[in-house]
Amino acid sequence: MKWYFILILTIVVSCNEKELKTASVAFYNLENLFDTEPDSSSINEPFTPEGEKKWDQVRYTNKLKNLAKVIGELANGGAPTFLGVCEVENKKVLEDLIAQPSLKKENYAIVHIDSPDERGIDVGFIYKKSIFTVEHFTAHQPDLSYCKDLTRDILHVQGKVINGETLHFIINHWPSRGGGSEASESKRIAAATTLNNIKVSILKTEPNAKIIVMGDFNDEPSDKSIAEVLDVSCNQSNTAKGQFFNAFCDIEKAGKGSYLYRDSWDMLDQIMVSSTLLSDTNAIHFKNNSATIKSETWMLQTGKYEGYPLRTYGGNTYLNGYSDHLPVFILLQN
Repeated sequence: MKWYFILILTIVVSCNEKELKTASVAFYNLENLFDTEPDSSSINEPFTPEGEKKWDQVRYTNKLKNLAKVIGELANGGAPTFLGVCEVENKKVLEDLIAQPSLKKENYAIVHIDSPDERGIDVGFIYKKSIFTVEHFTAHQPDLSYCKDLTRDILHVQGKVINGETLHFIINHWPSRGGGSEASESKRIAAATTLNNIKVSILKTEPNAKIIVMGDFNDEPSDKSIAEVLDVSCNQSNTAKGQFFNAFCDIEKAGKGSYLYRDSWDMLDQIMVSSTLLSDTNAIHFKNNSATIKSETWMLQTGKYEGYPLRTYGGNTYLNGYSDHLPVFILLQN
């Protein structure tokens, strides 16, 4: 009887000692991750076997395998603890992605809500179930009624990590620069306003909330939507209470980026953290200087477009690549 009592006691102590020592937070634009099934959207039609891109099961399977390879090595050689994604058609494609052999062992789970975006693409959130428990999630649509347009929802996910702390993740994919950066700027300002309202709402009920914002913002850290409307700080030591610190400001200033357009890098994919994650305490916090763009030679094109991210298609020419964006990540520590 005594032997059984000792065994049970040991197990309980081991569980109570669980804590989050380190974690990685990543974001990746998956570039048109569509399944092969036709739907009512004409936008979806090219991504079908009969469409102009000849998007069949073989190419879809290759895409999943390629993306899984990147994700499996994304954060310092390993799969991230938390991963925000965009340009996904539905929840099914995310389920297919995390079921890939190279990712299955990560025991990932998904948060996804269909958005009204006219391209039929959404954002999503992938996380390790052993580390994080989702308690609540909501979708917020930026108000583009002034131009009679719709865009991707902003996804807010709230939950607890294994040490008991609450974390908020906000995943974004702001309106594109289609028609020109200046002509489309008001749409991204509308998205920034929505994001700011989400932040204010969180802080109203939880003043010391720990918030992580990530996404493809289609703007850089120095652009008006982020620098002014969100009032984001680029100086970690001077980030005020209630402000976000943008971990990718210095990378933009260095001329680097996650998206290459006309031979110029743009820092469109970013991760920001609330001021409450900047204190070097015994609680979860941002690891200084950990902001990184994941870029390997095998993720880049050769030949005419040497150095560009190796994407799935160049026009309608199948390249069997990964994405037109490079993923980014930061580290958290306890």
